Amino acid sequence: MFSLRTAVASLSLRSVAPIARVAFATPCKFVSPVVVQARGAARSSLLGDLSNVPSSYNKKIRRGRGPGSGKGKTSGRGTKGQKARSGKGIRVGFEGGQTPITRLFPKVGFHNVNTLDLAPLNLNRLQAWIQNGRIDGTQPITMKELLDSRCVHNVPGGVKLLGDGAEKFTIPITIYVSRASYSAIAAIERAGGKIYTVYHNRLGLRSLLKPHKFAERGLPKQAQPTRREMIEYYRNPKWRGFLANEEEGMKEYHALLALKGVEGKMQKAVEA
Repeated sequence: MFSLRTAVASLSLRSVAPIARVAFATPCKFVSPVVVQARGAARSSLLGDLSNVPSSYNKKIRRGRGPGSGKGKTSGRGTKGQKARSGKGIRVGFEGGQTPITRLFPKVGFHNVNTLDLAPLNLNRLQAWIQNGRIDGTQPITMKELLDSRCVHNVPGGVKLLGDGAEKFTIPITIYVSRASYSAIAAIERAGGKIYTVYHNRLGLRSLLKPHKFAERGLPKQAQPTRREMIEYYRNPKWRGFLANEEEGMKEYHALLALKGVEGKMQKAVEA
């Protein structure tokens, strides 16, 4: 009978040598235990073993299922009282009948519906933008150039020019803003520049900032201020209002707006 001892005895070193050479010459391949397990179970996919991370879902709380769960009997509501009953419960802010905190203290301040929401702009920031080449100081500067260059990030109702850095401002410019402080006006004119404060309603301001939106219907006519406070402000030469020196600087401004309207039409045509 053929046995293991007989098989081992029949092997010789001469017959084993070629097998050993082949075994050592062939590189070993590492087989992942997962692949071996998948092959052993005759599965072609591991999608059945996938699961969400623990933080991606919350475990449902089973209430009223015995004291061992921690949420049995009264289900975490305690004993009796309005909050232990079924139904909608008490409203937000109700404090049991005592004066709630929303009525305990007086109101502070008020909201003035006539206040203009102006974006502040200081002279030191404007000068830095011009020196860095982000704004062309040789051309008239409007609120569109300020917004496009990100010198101001938002123009809700206009731009007010302020005087921080007025003592170091040396660039002669021509600028059109909604309002300006007296120190900013003095600094610009001391440097040899010009400043005009111009009124824009919501439609006029939108047409100035986004002229390509008005390519088909054309730019609207510039609106005039209607409130007495604004009329007096823009008529006052102290604030360089456009109604005070309309002949001097507003012709150039209207020509500039017309040019921006033509550029808006060209931009609209390119986008189409």
